Amino acid sequence: MSEAENISVNAGGARDLSIGVDIGGTFTDCIVAMDDGTIVGAKSPTTPHDRSEGFFAAIDRAADKLNLSVDVLLARCRRLVHGTTTGTNAIVSRDGAGRTAGLPPDELLNISETYKPQPLIPRNRVIEIPERIDVDGEEIVALDEDAVRIAARQLRDGGVEAIAVSFLWSVKNPGHEQRAVAIIAEAVPDVFVTCGSELVGTMGEYERTTTAVINAYIGPLMLRYISAIEKGAGQRGYGREVLFAQCGGGAITGSEARRAPIRTVQSGPVAGIIATQHLAKAIDEPNVLAADMGGTTFDVSVIRGGEPLERSTSIFQRLELALPMFDVESIGAGGGSIAWIDASGRLNVGPKSAGADPGPACYGTGDQATTTDADVVLGLINPNKFLNGRMRIDPTRSEAAVSRLAEQLNLGLYETAAGISRIVDAKMADLIRRMSVMRGFDPRQFCCFAFGGGGPVHAAAVAREAGVARVIVPLPLTAALWSAVGAATADVVHVFQSPQTLEEPFSAEHINAEFSAMETQAVAQLRDEGFDMQTVSLTRRVRMKYAMQVHDVEVPLKAGVLSPQDAEQLVDVFGKVYENLFGKGSGFREGGIEITGFQLRARGLTEKAEFISTGRSLMTRPGSHRRIYWGEHADFIDTPVWEIDHDQQIPPINGPALVQLPDSVIVVRPQQRASMDELGNLIINLN
Repeated sequence: MSEAENISVNAGGARDLSIGVDIGGTFTDCIVAMDDGTIVGAKSPTTPHDRSEGFFAAIDRAADKLNLSVDVLLARCRRLVHGTTTGTNAIVSRDGAGRTAGLPPDELLNISETYKPQPLIPRNRVIEIPERIDVDGEEIVALDEDAVRIAARQLRDGGVEAIAVSFLWSVKNPGHEQRAVAIIAEAVPDVFVTCGSELVGTMGEYERTTTAVINAYIGPLMLRYISAIEKGAGQRGYGREVLFAQCGGGAITGSEARRAPIRTVQSGPVAGIIATQHLAKAIDEPNVLAADMGGTTFDVSVIRGGEPLERSTSIFQRLELALPMFDVESIGAGGGSIAWIDASGRLNVGPKSAGADPGPACYGTGDQATTTDADVVLGLINPNKFLNGRMRIDPTRSEAAVSRLAEQLNLGLYETAAGISRIVDAKMADLIRRMSVMRGFDPRQFCCFAFGGGGPVHAAAVAREAGVARVIVPLPLTAALWSAVGAATADVVHVFQSPQTLEEPFSAEHINAEFSAMETQAVAQLRDEGFDMQTVSLTRRVRMKYAMQVHDVEVPLKAGVLSPQDAEQLVDVFGKVYENLFGKGSGFREGGIEITGFQLRARGLTEKAEFISTGRSLMTRPGSHRRIYWGEHADFIDTPVWEIDHDQQIPPINGPALVQLPDSVIVVRPQQRASMDELGNLIINLN
């Protein structure tokens, strides 16, 4: 164990700590964040058969690094936050549902290859219930309670494990839905039940229904998983409630995750955004492209002006979700992405992944060439240093897997490996361009935060191709576990929504009354969860649109009691927001403006240690040299490999060079230059 890993802590000390755990497709990451800024990370293979095993194995590994028993570590933990992919993977295992959504135009136009996937709920399991609420929230037809009971028992007897309830205009009056849920819970208590109006407080019955359906679809699985995590944590000495990272930023309690497991979808990538936003503010970087390359996917998000981009509806695996969430896009490009040759003889990489089992060929159980295998062949990954030597990989298996592709392509071994790397880099660069250029942002005005196990390896090539000028590897000792860092530092966040239809001129009195009621509810909930007013932050937003438009946009609203003048100024604020999104002159003021809803983000602020520890774990002189095949030169170059040490400042590094990390390696490519800032972040200038 290196000095950077072996950080001893007095088991009897009073220092509090937080733990974040993030489960990825290949590895499960754990971070222990202490009050003095010390951050200790650990990785363990993900266990697809039971992800809770990998969860606790990663915590065990972190305890070993700290020379602590697990029960002492968890007893001293004030907050345990989990970013989980369990619900996400349950959705991914299906092809899609309902109407065709999320397809790019070229696929939609390819009629012969376009199809509507199998719905999550077969038609014979959709039962109509006599009832009706009208557009004004008035009851037109009373709820037939006997019909609800009969339907619930019929579905239960047919083997159904979960039921979703969604009625028209339930956002105007949720009474019928809430009563139906109560009846179902009484009639079939062993069945998971959810309703759309409790999840989605906005107009749109389709999106509200699909969100409820997906929540029900993953509900039973998530209940079992959450129970396994909570039970295991309690048995190991953790005496508080486990928190779960959520798609809208921050964390939610286990009880909230049980009620609405859909909120945990994409929570891993979102946790990475939280950590990135926190550190970006500390180093005064307002515009960031966050690039997370893991074993299965490459995830990109945008932070502009210090705030992550958000969206109110999302397409996930061709399923439409109406949840406030951070704007993250993912593609199948990770360390486990499989290289293959199509019918025309062209080399491709992904989206299919070898995952954790069987994994890349070099792991010893798989036999298909992956991105990681190409990196091993090129010499970027040292087989003896993989996961700091804790996991031995076999380079001969990588060479054999890549050689089989090389023979079909009539290319050399190293040319093929470089081709695999170049293809996956191009795919990732294309996603960065889509997340920046296609949203109206100039990538040259952004820096790229590179994290995840593969981010430091590929980011310099990816960002260069995407037109980004600088790559920042955040706190290198923890960059490969960055989403776990975000989980450990996450606040508790709840989002409250109230649908409205208001035409201008807007009533300040009405707006004040709506937000007052929402804020009272939010404060009460956070107080129940242990927060006081000094640790509660409330952020207001209204949703607005031009009259006759279908879609609306979010507009920030100041805190406090609004005056009539404040209400009038909402029109001007909306116009600026609209033009920032869609271009100058895109609005149509003469058509009238409407408010469609109110949104309140309530945040319970958690204690956070400053990011200082890994800045003291800097690099010393090159520990060795290694022959690396660089695609830029189509040849091998004797390349310096820098090693991690403590309290050693370094001069700038000229590429090509490698920086060996405990759980990854930073690749500084030819004609690039790297240096460290005061916190210890590695900054690569690509020009």
